[in-house]
Amino acid sequence: MDEIRKAALITLCAQAIARFWAALDAPDHETVARSMAPAGVWHRQGKALRGPEGVRAALAERPAGRVTAHMVQNLVVELADENTATARYLSLVYRHDADRAPEGPVPLGDALSIAAVSDRLRRGADGAWPVVERRSRPVFSAAAG
Repeated sequence: MDEIRKAALITLCAQAIARFWAALDAPDHETVARSMAPAGVWHRQGKALRGPEGVRAALAERPAGRVTAHMVQNLVVELADENTATARYLSLVYRHDADRAPEGPVPLGDALSIAAVSDRLRRGADGAWPVVERRSRPVFSAAAG
């Protein structure tokens, strides 16, 4: 594959990853769920969320007053072929929990965590790059110290 095609595919993968985290923070849980492949697995908080339905069910349990911000950094996407990619990056997370959805900005507390994330993505017939598998490993955690 030529370099322009390769760069375009890498950009599409990077956008799929950014769209996932932006939707999670929005919160737009339906877009998050659609970002998963039908048989995809998101290993999250000690559980394996399977497919869009597993993601929907888990996100439905989130408190209404939760506000999150996920900053994705050091993103590296590698193509195995035109339809398969892996990505590695760091995710810096801030979170605020309240009794109800806030109407404006929330207090900026300390970062909750920095995690090393690895994704496998596979391009679908529609050209989208859903997540086949997402795993994360804590690097820094507010709970650790």
